[in-house]
Amino acid sequence: MMKKKIAVMMAGAMALSTLPLGVCAEESGEKVELTIMCAYASEDPHGQYVYQYAEEFMAENPNVSVEVQAISSNDIYTKLAAMVTSPDDLPTLFFTSVDQAPTLYDLGLMEDLNGYLDDETLAMFAEGITDACTLDGTLAFYPIDVQPSAILYRTDRFEEAGLEVPTTWDEFLECAKALTLDSDGDGEIDQWGFSMVGSNNSSGQSRFMSYLWSNGCDIIAYDEDNEEWVPALGDNFTDLMTFWTDMNNVHGVVPTGITEVDYATAANYFAMGYTSMMLTGSNAIGVAYANNPELEGKIGSFPIPGESAGTMLNAEGYAVCSYASDEEKAAAVEFLKFFSTHDSDLMFWQSSGKIPATVEGEKAEYITGDDYKGYLDTIANGCLEPVNFAGISGLKSILGDAYAAVFSGEKTNEEAVATFESALDELLEDYN
Repeated sequence: MMKKKIAVMMAGAMALSTLPLGVCAEESGEKVELTIMCAYASEDPHGQYVYQYAEEFMAENPNVSVEVQAISSNDIYTKLAAMVTSPDDLPTLFFTSVDQAPTLYDLGLMEDLNGYLDDETLAMFAEGITDACTLDGTLAFYPIDVQPSAILYRTDRFEEAGLEVPTTWDEFLECAKALTLDSDGDGEIDQWGFSMVGSNNSSGQSRFMSYLWSNGCDIIAYDEDNEEWVPALGDNFTDLMTFWTDMNNVHGVVPTGITEVDYATAANYFAMGYTSMMLTGSNAIGVAYANNPELEGKIGSFPIPGESAGTMLNAEGYAVCSYASDEEKAAAVEFLKFFSTHDSDLMFWQSSGKIPATVEGEKAEYITGDDYKGYLDTIANGCLEPVNFAGISGLKSILGDAYAAVFSGEKTNEEAVATFESALDELLEDYN
């Protein structure tokens, strides 16, 4: 995959819809009802602000009703795919991200926002933002934040152990070993080096993909000559799988019960001091400070080790459902503008640890410290181009099945890789 330079400056304030909300509300004389299927709302500590912003929007727009439906980001694709057969049940807006968007776009669910944002607004987006949200020329979703992945780490523990920030995965493993210890001397390991997300869901699968990308393994690539997707595993895929699973099965540098460690658990482990490093988006910073305020000043971040970029820009936001009425679409865009710009304190972003997608947000003091440095360095160094493969959810699923089988002892690395390669061939055949 090609690296793409992404400016550190984030996207600007959003422009007016082509159909102003006040006009549509007055002409219809009826209340416009918006439903929002929202992964943000299901998360702490920032979920509360989604509801708050919805209430404040309704106070300013009494002709609009907003219903927030909280749902895990891991469940959105499955839920929306099931609802396509009953379009009347689809939400007006739904959360999405760069890795989910191709599949949802392929289902025909995403309205093209190019028809709702004027040229002045589109020109205010920073380099890379609109590209990250665009599929086949369609501006598929509206960016709320960017979430490049990096490594969070305990700066105080690195200093105590005399460790340098690792730039390779071998160095990362040595740091993880040094930070895995029996901290209270009772003969049991109670502090681990790496807060790995080992669950077989989107959170675990995405992190494994980042690790593979950082090692130069593209997994799949588009063959422009033959106009088809092909495997791009390289010659060392089994070695890469082995290194990842050995961190649990051989070296023991990750918490026990790895297959049950989802994002929320891994982030809490880091927050409570059970672990010292975590591959994650910056949202884990918000979790850490919310659960353990004493960590402020003790957290840093650095780019994912490896010679290649291990992350896309990972824009997140909301898509407007193509099945919504014109009035609902116009009102939805007005809500998105409001969400992005009305809170000068940026409490949604500050509490979550997310990097705002607005120019004003980029100026916020809270993202200028060591805790965000690795994320901003990652953006400045260049992120991967989005993988616009409609079968991305299926790809992540078979990757998750592979590492989960090794973690559980069901298969060896070699057996898991063989099963994965066969499943990958079938998946690409389905989408070519």
